[in-house]
Amino acid sequence: MEHYHTLEAYCDAIGISKPQWPEFDIRSFADNMKTVKHHMPPFKHEFYAIALKLDGSGYAKAGGYSTQDLKATVFFNSPYQIIQWDIAPDWNGHYVIFSEDFCRNLHPNERITERFSYLLSDQTIPLKVDTDEIPLLEKLFQEIAMEHGNARTHSKAIIQHYIEVLLLKVDRLFADQSEGKRIQRHERNNDINTVSRFMTALELAFQPGQTYQGSEPHQVRYYAEKVNLHPNHFNAVVKRITDKSASEHIYAHLITLAKSKLANTELSIKEIAFELYYEYPNHFGNFFKSQTGMTPTSFRKTAG
Repeated sequence: MEHYHTLEAYCDAIGISKPQWPEFDIRSFADNMKTVKHHMPPFKHEFYAIALKLDGSGYAKAGGYSTQDLKATVFFNSPYQIIQWDIAPDWNGHYVIFSEDFCRNLHPNERITERFSYLLSDQTIPLKVDTDEIPLLEKLFQEIAMEHGNARTHSKAIIQHYIEVLLLKVDRLFADQSEGKRIQRHERNNDINTVSRFMTALELAFQPGQTYQGSEPHQVRYYAEKVNLHPNHFNAVVKRITDKSASEHIYAHLITLAKSKLANTELSIKEIAFELYYEYPNHFGNFFKSQTGMTPTSFRKTAG
């Protein structure tokens, strides 16, 4: 199964032009129909998406639901969800797709799913939209598209607030249509919660001023304890949801932080090693070279 780690890779795979921004995109289904692949076998990507489908034949499936034979509807998907579609070239509507980081400026200490838990529901059907509500939702998508197309001062911040409004509106639709019903929760939802908690713990672990025994924040065991799971079980959950091991996520985060510090600060290699909680600076240097093929010093010269 294909897994698209970037928005550009996803757009290329489905046959549409590359996005203007690496972490956010908005599209019209009608515009996409000119080039989009009308049949896509099951795949995964690492983004949230919210769509307003007004009309169109065929279906799109995400997790446990399908848009088959539905007209005016809102549907959504979350990272690592299995998606597929088989559609006719007559779809009409809009969608936005965005990363976790894109919306974190508004709530830097919370993941999206902590505020909008409906995004974790794998078995909910798409949400029906009343006729009088369609123009309001369409207008919201149009406003987002206009800001995105113009890319003026504060456009990104304005779009982030629009996305917050859109998420709230979908939350209300979900609450109204699921009221009095038991929403099934499957093991996958618990797995996603575990991964979400892991990602949050990983971000917090490398903030300055922490105290650790040895190199704890570099170890899978440290994060497994945070989510109360055996390391082997924890690693299996992370791998099942993200297609990467917990170690791969930890290493990628370390390299991202290290590159940023090397390129954007005047800290010595030794100081950077200590800031990343390495007991011995040479261990940091060996790790960095094993992951990038370059020493920290060499990378700093090329980054400058």
